[in-house]
Amino acid sequence: MRTLHSFATLCVFGAALAALLPACGSTDNGTPAASAGAPGTAGAPGAAGASGAAGAATATGDVTKGSAVYAANACGSCHGADASGDTAPNITQSKTAGIGNWTYAQFQTSIRTKVRPDGTMNCFAMFAYSTTDISDASLLDLYAFLKSKPVVDVAHQGILCPKQ
Repeated sequence: MRTLHSFATLCVFGAALAALLPACGSTDNGTPAASAGAPGTAGAPGAAGASGAAGAATATGDVTKGSAVYAANACGSCHGADASGDTAPNITQSKTAGIGNWTYAQFQTSIRTKVRPDGTMNCFAMFAYSTTDISDASLLDLYAFLKSKPVVDVAHQGILCPKQ
């Protein structure tokens, strides 16, 4: 009976650990998206040079693939299924309560370095994702997915991220 109890405990712990791992893992399946190499995605993360500025206007991604990136990285567990915020901030395209004023280059910089366009740091609970975690093409898809979500003009900071 003791062995069975130990085995059951180990199984429950293993299942819980396995459920957490996707949030820390890579979503890049090795297949480049059609938008790979789009203007503004090459070079250093968040480079705001000429290609970054031009890329902000022309950058496109695949909404369906972006949805998969959002799910695989458990973004919804903090930002909510609709991206309007839960335990973390609203990241809809709201210009007053979300990231609607951010260009793709600013979004990319925020994801890669945890630095927002205003120079402040992202929430301590937010990971910095390198290109080995989320490829540039997948990040562009994620941005397209977020742009497709309904705008929610309710500022929601979340309990994990105190107002800065």
